[in-house]
Amino acid sequence: MAGSLVGFLFTYFALVWTSFGQKAENAALPELSLQRSWASDVDMVIIVAAVLVILIARKKAFPPLLVLGGSVLLAQMLKLYVLVRPALDEDAVLVHNSFPSGHTTAAVGSVIAVTMAVPKRFALLVAVPGALGAGAVAAETVSLGWHRFSDTLGAALLVSTLAFLVLRKWTAGLVVPPAIAAGGVWLMVTYPQATPSTLAGVVTAGVVLHFGWAVSGSGRRGDRNHSPDSLVVVGGDQFGDGVQSGVRSVPVGAEHHLVTVHGAEGHQTQHTRRVHGFAAVLADGDRHRLVGGGLRQQCGRSGVQSDLAGHGDPSLGHDGSSR
Repeated sequence: MAGSLVGFLFTYFALVWTSFGQKAENAALPELSLQRSWASDVDMVIIVAAVLVILIARKKAFPPLLVLGGSVLLAQMLKLYVLVRPALDEDAVLVHNSFPSGHTTAAVGSVIAVTMAVPKRFALLVAVPGALGAGAVAAETVSLGWHRFSDTLGAALLVSTLAFLVLRKWTAGLVVPPAIAAGGVWLMVTYPQATPSTLAGVVTAGVVLHFGWAVSGSGRRGDRNHSPDSLVVVGGDQFGDGVQSGVRSVPVGAEHHLVTVHGAEGHQTQHTRRVHGFAAVLADGDRHRLVGGGLRQQCGRSGVQSDLAGHGDPSLGHDGSSR
């Protein structure tokens, strides 16, 4: 989150609050086109994304819907009432503030919302084609003269910041989003004659791809003694032939909910489903319905909470390798 926020602020102050930034963007700004474009249909994009989120995530649809609706609303509020564009270029034709782009915010927010809704193993499968679509929207708005390059980059980073905030990934993306912002600003200022629409599409797609990569867990190193998704060991025979009790990270929407079952058979209810024969994950919204009472504990990665049903048996305590 912190990196996306830094990138957003850097883009705004470097290209909107400096004379060289304004001159570069205004020089590259194409003539305004009043023709209707497919990029105008942002309302339909939002509706489709919201429906997909609800169908996929069901009871856990609130976080991605919050990102989708919150980013669109926040972008409009920032553009119209909070952020300003000082008059630093006397040759400017278009002087009103257009940072961040509402069209790009809607496109990026829709893709990121669906990416949050699907299980993390499918995050990149959604983010890759979604990044191409969001990048195309950003490129189209710049090519038509509706928005400057900074508007699209700022919009993508705004959605990324809000999404990481909702997921409580405070330190996710400390390097990539600021690097994308710095690289985009440098190219815009150094080569204003370059096609700004192409650059807008590339950096927007880059922000979306980074988010998909971050939430998918790609690049996270596993512990030497456990698989990358193995967070908790309860009891014995975690992967042995007896399989008495064990827990693995099971993605449900954008979160992980872990519940151990003892013996795997006979302890499941309508609120649980089996996973790998020994672990069960509570259905959406039912984390409080533990089987037979038991243990609740913070564990694993930051922000991952697991509910461990110990069935009142103290012998199911954590062993020394528990994380």
